[in-house]
Amino acid sequence: MIVPRFTQEQCVIISDSSVESLVACAMASEQQQLSATQASILLPAWWECTQEIDLMISAVDPAIVRQASVYGLDIFPNESVYPPEDTQTLDASSIGSLQSRMLLQAAQIALKAGIRKVVWPIRVMRPESQQSIEELVDQVGYAIDRAILASRLASIDANETTAVEVIIETPFVDLTNQQMLDLATDLAIPLETCWWQGARTLPNAQERLSYWSKASTQSSALIESKPNAQTRV
Repeated sequence: MIVPRFTQEQCVIISDSSVESLVACAMASEQQQLSATQASILLPAWWECTQEIDLMISAVDPAIVRQASVYGLDIFPNESVYPPEDTQTLDASSIGSLQSRMLLQAAQIALKAGIRKVVWPIRVMRPESQQSIEELVDQVGYAIDRAILASRLASIDANETTAVEVIIETPFVDLTNQQMLDLATDLAIPLETCWWQGARTLPNAQERLSYWSKASTQSSALIESKPNAQTRV
């Protein structure tokens, strides 16, 4: 099974309370226990297309609190990097420009807190994705480039006063649905804490709830059928 490299330092996790964000929480908690670092901090965010950002925020915010509580992580008070609530501004912006804005803000918030690592748990393949391999490869490249360039810009601004740099990492960006499921199963993450669990009428919520619930059930059944199989908690 592929296990993505995860920073051992205290980090800021840009969280949308998805499966990917939950896995990032689990890995951050594991790393901080091994290296005795300070608890990582979650920064509420949303980086996908949506026309109902106010409804998404109402589902994401409490889910982030649940996930932070499970893994003993902190949450930035009064800080978030959600898309603008102004419908006109949102409609006029591409998803890429919104993500760039979000990443730059996240990097700046991390630097102000004295944290040099930011984890963006974006994954371009989704359960409902109908994109070709070529399109997915392009999106992986765009996400990585966007993270690198946003971190460089934030670091340049910071270097005007202090010689500090920030790095934005994308550990899950190219994982397939099956690879993500394997990792989630291995970490025994609590899927019931994800945003779509209590917001089934929102876009894609029902699809993701159905997919992950079915996939996790099948994965658990497979593990139970192998007497020597073990999961890591």
